[in-house]
Amino acid sequence: MTINAFYLIDKPEGITSFDVLRDLRKKLNMKKMWHTGTLDPLATWALLVAVGNYTKLIPHFEKDTKEYEFTVELNGITESFDKETEIQYISEELQEKFKNELTEEKIQAILEEKFTGNIEQVPPKYSALKIWGKKAVDLVREGKEVEMKMRKATISKIEILSFEYPSVTMRATVSAGTYIRSIANDLGELLGTGGYITMLRRTKIGHLSVTDGVSLDDFSEEEEFCTRELFHDKNFVTLGEDILAKINNGLPVRYRNDQLIDGEYFVVKGNTITNIISLEKAILKAKRKIV
Repeated sequence: MTINAFYLIDKPEGITSFDVLRDLRKKLNMKKMWHTGTLDPLATWALLVAVGNYTKLIPHFEKDTKEYEFTVELNGITESFDKETEIQYISEELQEKFKNELTEEKIQAILEEKFTGNIEQVPPKYSALKIWGKKAVDLVREGKEVEMKMRKATISKIEILSFEYPSVTMRATVSAGTYIRSIANDLGELLGTGGYITMLRRTKIGHLSVTDGVSLDDFSEEEEFCTRELFHDKNFVTLGEDILAKINNGLPVRYRNDQLIDGEYFVVKGNTITNIISLEKAILKAKRKIV
């Protein structure tokens, strides 16, 4: 049986996003699925997975903001910008100095000045970012030199949740493609302390909260998201089979409905998204067939 659905998974620590897919493929007896954004093995919580033909809808999540909670240790550096690689600690003398002098107010001031709004950052070498068609982390593990290029990111909000040297825990709302590990490394560089991630949780994807998710242990096929709730900001329309048949054959269809305005629409049949279409000057045009 073919399943077309979305599932929000509460990913545990220590496994990759692909490990989650492997588990779900066994549970659902389906191969066709993908996620809307990779989580590091260290990272936990919200991983949104599309199954079946709903993988065609993944591009609609690519610009969604993400919210993270994370802990940075300000006492050294690592190659991966997290605790997964060897930690090079600063001296005990420096650690004692920062313990006595570093304050939450100073960190917050740097966050507001350097890590708010549009920023530039260098992604970690230990990441799934593709270089020459391969993941950067795989190239590093092969012993190859990898040069990571500066990327633009947006941090709309970042705040300190707790601080007791050397640990600072924060919450940030960021644009898609932002590397939290790079924030940790860059913050440590500016403070002179070094910085690396020891805890990372993705708590929101767009309007979806991890509280809406399900663990792998408790997963069942019935845990799928309602499409109208998932795409709450989209326009939906139901069309007759005769109109859909023409649209599926790539034909424009004259369609007048005074309640609809020009724009993009998700066509639904029951709870299933079947097509994405556009309406312009009373003409319906196909954009993408989903199911």
